[in-house]
Amino acid sequence: MSKLIRLVTILCALLLAASFFATARFAGRAQNLARRQYAPDLRRALDARTKTPDDQTHATTRAGAYAPQRDPRAPALRERTQTQIREGARRLPPARPDGGRRARAGLERNPSALSPHVLGSITPLRPGTPLSRVLHTSQFNLTNAGGTNEQYADQTGDLAADERTTFDTDGGSFDIALGRSGSRYEVFSSIDTRGTANTGDDVLTGVLLVGRDSNGDFVRDPGTPPTFDLGRDFRMPSAVSVVAGVSATGREFVVVSSSGYYNSDNPNDPNNEPSPGVVLLVRDFAGGGFDPARSRELVRVGDDRLFNANALALLPGGDLLIADFQSNEIRAVRDTDNDLVPDTLDPTPFYTFPFSAGAEDAPLDIAANSRGVVFTHSAGNDSRLLAVYDTDGDGYGDVDDIAVSGLFIDNNLVLHGLTVGRDGAVYLIEDATGEHDLPADGGNGGIPLVQAFPDPSLNGLLRDGSIFALADDEFTQGLSGLALGVDTVFGAVGRLTMTNAASLQGDAPSGGLAAIRGTGLARGLSGATEAEAAQRGVRVSVEGNSVPVLSFNDTQINVHIPVALGSGDGSVVVTVGGIVIAAEDARIVNANPGLFTLPQTGAGEAVALLVSGNRYTRSPFPASFGAQPSVVALFGTGWRNSLPVSVTVGGRAAVVEYAGASGGFPGLEQINVRFPDNTPAGPASVVVTTAGGATSRADVFITVQ
Repeated sequence: MSKLIRLVTILCALLLAASFFATARFAGRAQNLARRQYAPDLRRALDARTKTPDDQTHATTRAGAYAPQRDPRAPALRERTQTQIREGARRLPPARPDGGRRARAGLERNPSALSPHVLGSITPLRPGTPLSRVLHTSQFNLTNAGGTNEQYADQTGDLAADERTTFDTDGGSFDIALGRSGSRYEVFSSIDTRGTANTGDDVLTGVLLVGRDSNGDFVRDPGTPPTFDLGRDFRMPSAVSVVAGVSATGREFVVVSSSGYYNSDNPNDPNNEPSPGVVLLVRDFAGGGFDPARSRELVRVGDDRLFNANALALLPGGDLLIADFQSNEIRAVRDTDNDLVPDTLDPTPFYTFPFSAGAEDAPLDIAANSRGVVFTHSAGNDSRLLAVYDTDGDGYGDVDDIAVSGLFIDNNLVLHGLTVGRDGAVYLIEDATGEHDLPADGGNGGIPLVQAFPDPSLNGLLRDGSIFALADDEFTQGLSGLALGVDTVFGAVGRLTMTNAASLQGDAPSGGLAAIRGTGLARGLSGATEAEAAQRGVRVSVEGNSVPVLSFNDTQINVHIPVALGSGDGSVVVTVGGIVIAAEDARIVNANPGLFTLPQTGAGEAVALLVSGNRYTRSPFPASFGAQPSVVALFGTGWRNSLPVSVTVGGRAAVVEYAGASGGFPGLEQINVRFPDNTPAGPASVVVTTAGGATSRADVFITVQ
């Protein structure tokens, strides 16, 4: 018996070694296979149609299939609140009262009104354009095997492409990702012809190409690109989604998924696949391929732990999200060892959509921004873009809001696109399959296009969208896959707060002075005038409107909030040289009184001058002047919109002789107060109360002698 055990052990070791050698052969070097053997299988992609809400069946039709946490056919668990459908979302409109609302993001639906450059008459990408500003997509010819991978840039900041260069013309791809290195990772499903004309030996496979651009001309380097057969090495019959990331140690990696497409109505459909696999490939730049010691399967093909894996997205903390359409769930591969690389599939879904029955909310595509807001959409001629939030920080989605309504997303598990830019803007493909989306199948034809929706605060509250780019020919072409490059200079957009500039507490006052606080706000620059801010390119916008920058450094930028902006919540964005540095939603209120203090901390001794006798001297102040209680001018901001104000000095009511603007400086306000009779010597607290009941800080004082 012991000999038999040793023999089995040796045999298993040999099998493991052989398996590792096959993987190492894949991961260690390019296979240099002729691309003609591995052309994108567009026919199979076009046939990969989803189930509609009316005919979707339970995912267990595939033998042994993964059973979702909730039956997708079940009635909605609850209705969305008005806030979740954006009717109650926040907004800061001009000249609107407190509580103004931001409407749901809208769509631009008139391609004929677009400027000519959006329709194709655009110039090549200018040299030196950062890849973080270059949107990549694939344009297919739906009538033949042709296809290209295109690159677009918006140099004017209007969310419409004005520059374009074709990266390669070698057939296109189903999805694309850009690594920090600048490598383009293209994936598609293919048929390996095995080099013969006999179709009987053809094999379905997933393919990964690595495109390089060594000279920065936005064109793939000449020669056959490194080509990797995922079917041979990981038994993946398709490749439909790809993302790229960087580990905590700086290693670039790629994650690829197969589709797991299954036609529930026809178990013998030749396009049917086993349950999807997800593989992690870690780059080995010295060897030109991937590191076999670190590359591995995250989910094995056919192990029935997923039903679909039609899209992937990486969260900022290293977790990988998987859009599982048929299960109506978002799944997660967790980064359990905190190295920013996903490693273990979580058996509990990241999010199960509770609001709609059928496929109305099923995740067809998925993307995440740098703040961890997850975006996803389903299929249909009146589909929605959802923003999913992990509100309690436990690593699972808690609620979703409708960010955009009225999208036209073709019914296809493979051909689609969704991505998020560094500045929060969301890009998605509508009408991906163009005229192939037949009305007889519930489609609408439509022009394949890329829509862009700004999200200046990176919180999922999208603004109205615009058409970023159109397919060249609406009748014969389609689009698939979207990706932007990694920012290698500025990092993620920072956070900020905006408060009363005097008190450094509470919300910014309309018509007054506000302080924007954060880190690295001015990228090392500083200045004390509007002219210096303009010269150095330091700009602040509130809900898209530029506001005067009065002084600035890396930790604080002081601005004037024009009264014309009104009040309410809105985006505050800091840019330096046109690059977004920090952004957040902040509130502007009608009144929030604050007094400037000598320590410039919002607390302590107030900035004040003796008005009596036109002396204009600093503290300490006499209790009386000329046999009358002294009059002192206090300086601050935040009360001009809520007059009259009252003031207490040392806890007793003082006489307000003037309250309003202080001439010569926008947003600066002044109150002249007469001391109460017999004000005692020593520190005396000063509190301002507006007509609306807003009060200033209680820890501000003046010194009486």
